[in-house]
Amino acid sequence: MSRLSRLSAIVPLLVAALWGLGCSDGTTPAAPTENAAASYAIGIHGASQSEDKGYIDGWFDGGEVQLYYTKSYFCAEPPSSGAPSDCEIGAPPEVGPRPGPIPTIYAIAAVGFPPDPATVACLRGSPCLNHPAMIDASRIGGPASGPGLSHNHILDSRAGGWFHTVNIRVFSATAWNEIAAAKTLAKVRELQGGNPAVGVPGVISADTPTNIYFFIAGWR
Repeated sequence: MSRLSRLSAIVPLLVAALWGLGCSDGTTPAAPTENAAASYAIGIHGASQSEDKGYIDGWFDGGEVQLYYTKSYFCAEPPSSGAPSDCEIGAPPEVGPRPGPIPTIYAIAAVGFPPDPATVACLRGSPCLNHPAMIDASRIGGPASGPGLSHNHILDSRAGGWFHTVNIRVFSATAWNEIAAAKTLAKVRELQGGNPAVGVPGVISADTPTNIYFFIAGWR
């Protein structure tokens, strides 16, 4: 290789090194915060690149089940989201993880009271397998980027693969305990006064759309 060729190869490396030094403050990087780690883990369309596998509690047909999660969530804009996950409560999805009909999973969340931990699948403030760390709840009066509330999951049919999340908030400990005892969507509908589009103030919300999808391979 000629001297000129060697210089041509070295110059770009020197430029890159000087650029890196110019952007560095000379300090040792700190450990990532929860938000930074969540942002880093979020890939295209807000889907985490994690491939963690495991079981999360749920309710189905009056019984407790173990839902087998094998992929992380999927959230995509639009609708707009202020959370680093792109996940939004209060607006329906415009982009899905796949074409065609997708079954529903109901996230039943406790608001304004501490539910019995034995009835909760995912406790507020605790990591929940393959769930977004931060969600935009500003359309329903919550923060533009905050952690999910304590919640459990109800499914109304057996299926495997992607599930679209519908959010339902419970404002009464008595109503929560009734749902936890029955473990059915029918009890939720009863508490909603038979109208899931409205709900009952102070007791339970209407069915609320989200752009959040979860992948459940099966359950036991």
